[in-house]
Amino acid sequence: MVGVVILNYNNVKDTLNCVESVLRFNTYPIKIVIVDNGSTNPAVVPAIDSYLSHKYLARYKRIEEGETIETLNDITFFVSLHNDGYAQGNNKGLNLLYKDLDIKYILILNSDILFIEDIIGCLVKDLQSVSNGAIVSPILYKKDMNGLDYNCARKSTSLSDLFIEYLFLFHDFGGLLSKRRNKRNLLVGKNLPLEDPLVEIELPSGSCMLIEKDFFRSIGSFDPHTFLYNEENILWVKIHNLGRQNYLDTRLKCIHLGATTIDNKAPSEFVLNCSLESNYYYLKHYTNVGILYLFCMKVFYCGIRLKWKIRQLLKTLK
Repeated sequence: MVGVVILNYNNVKDTLNCVESVLRFNTYPIKIVIVDNGSTNPAVVPAIDSYLSHKYLARYKRIEEGETIETLNDITFFVSLHNDGYAQGNNKGLNLLYKDLDIKYILILNSDILFIEDIIGCLVKDLQSVSNGAIVSPILYKKDMNGLDYNCARKSTSLSDLFIEYLFLFHDFGGLLSKRRNKRNLLVGKNLPLEDPLVEIELPSGSCMLIEKDFFRSIGSFDPHTFLYNEENILWVKIHNLGRQNYLDTRLKCIHLGATTIDNKAPSEFVLNCSLESNYYYLKHYTNVGILYLFCMKVFYCGIRLKWKIRQLLKTLK
C-alpha cells in the first residue's frame, strides 16, 4: 500500500482537485494524508473538512495536531497549528504514515498536482525493478499539457555553477546561465518517451515522487531545518552517499499547475529569504565547501537582496 502526503496551505481548490484526480485515476491501494500547514485563511480548513466529510463519510477522518491516531482512514486530514514549511509540514504527514503497518511506499505530492492517468502502481513497479532505486517520479507537464516542467529531471547543480549563478545575481548574461541550466535539465531537446524509459536522474521534483517508507525513515525524512527550497538537493546528497539512485519514468505523466520559469516569478521578500537561508544551510551542512566559499555566498546574498529591493522601489515609482 502507498501512503500519499499532500501538503496544503491556503488553497482549497487545488488541494481538493488534487485529491479527486488521484482517486479518479488510481487503482492501487492507497491511504491519503492531507496536511494543512497552518493556513492563515480561516475559511480553508472548514471548507476542506466539510467537503471531504460529506463526500467520503466513514472513509474520512480529521485530526488536530497533538491528537494520536492508531489506524489511518482512507483519507486523513491533519490540521497543523502553524506553518512549519515544506519539509516539516510533510514530515508531520510522514510520521502518521510511518506508524501504519499497511504502508510500504510513500508518495509525496504537491497540492497543485493533477493526475491524468493511473501512475501509482507503475511507479511502485519501477522502484521494485531497480535494486539501487531510491526515488522514482513521472514526467511533469505544465498546465493544459503546455510544455514540460523540466524540474522533474535534473542533475544537481555543481558548486562552480552555483557560485557563478549567485556571482551574476542570476542575471543571464549572454544566455550563459541558461546554457548551463539546460545541460542540467535532462529532458531538454528529448522526444518522450525515451527508448529506455527509466532514466537515471539526480534531483527529482518534490512535487511528485515515490520512495520506500522504511528507506525514507532511515535517512531522516526531510531535513527539518529548511523552510522552503533545497529539499531535493539534500535528499540527493543522502541518497548518493548511500550508493542509491533516483529514476524518472518517461512513460508516466501528470500535470504540475504551479510549474513556471523562475524568471517569470516575482518572489516575496519572505520567499527570497527562505531561498537564501536554505541555500546557505545546504552548502554548510551537505557540501564540503570552505569558509571562503561560504563568505563569498553571503556577500552574493546581500547583492541579491539589494537587487530585489531596487526592483520593488522601481515598481512603486511606475
